[in-house]
Amino acid sequence: MPQVKSVFRIAENKKLRIFILKVLVYSVLLYLSKVSKPFGEWVKEVEGLSNIINAFLFLLGANILISLARMLTARIYLRKQKEENLHPNFLLGIAWISNILNSIVFISALIMAFGLRPFEFLTSLTIVAAAIAIVSKEYITNTINGLIIMFTDQFSLGDTIKINDQKGIIKDITLLNTVLKRDDGLTMMIPNNLMLSTHVINYRFTDRKDVEFLFEVPIETQLSLKEIKEKIEPKLKKRLESKEISKFVVGLDGVFKEKIAFKLIVGIAPEREPEIREEFDEILLELLYDKK
Repeated sequence: MPQVKSVFRIAENKKLRIFILKVLVYSVLLYLSKVSKPFGEWVKEVEGLSNIINAFLFLLGANILISLARMLTARIYLRKQKEENLHPNFLLGIAWISNILNSIVFISALIMAFGLRPFEFLTSLTIVAAAIAIVSKEYITNTINGLIIMFTDQFSLGDTIKINDQKGIIKDITLLNTVLKRDDGLTMMIPNNLMLSTHVINYRFTDRKDVEFLFEVPIETQLSLKEIKEKIEPKLKKRLESKEISKFVVGLDGVFKEKIAFKLIVGIAPEREPEIREEFDEILLELLYDKK
């Protein structure tokens, strides 16, 4: 994992170059509009151009300040945080906050471009704003919960979680949804409200997890629980001795008219699940072929 921090640093360096370019553009435009008399006279001749330039200066200046605050916060965080404690959600959170602030600045600049004052314009729309807030209440709470997820360590990018009967890896966290890639490869969008109001298992915080293996045999197949355990346990001897497998239980999952369903429960470390599953699939196939 030593490359994780460097990946973030490379991304921050790219943003720094864009930031420098924005500062240069802002400086040139500010000089032309405030110092250069020919430019100032030309602006006065074109109706509405002065409002547009002031709006653009406001937009670019505010964006520079927001970007500066975001970059300083990110660099301080990367410098102080150790590699193993690096929390990608924090960087994701400050990026989303800067996006929200930039959106507010853009709307304000757009209002200024039409020769209006943003504060007076917005206060005149108080009733409309209240109605919008009521209608979009769920979106607002989703956004707040999204920021809570980003700035806490409950969930992080790459975590394997189980919510209700859905299990998968967190691929992204937005202001409205948490993007989950399921074991079958499908992508799910889970509302952030649901993430914080429902029982969720995060396997990052568990040293061991129980994995179930289900298989069925025809009712006429004479296969006992003891026989299954005696045939499988020797193949797991090394893993049991090294505690890679902390639990091994054989049981019935159901007895039906034409078949019997067996269930194996194995206690393993979450990160070893793919490897153990593959091994168990081979063992079970060997057991069933031998029985035939």
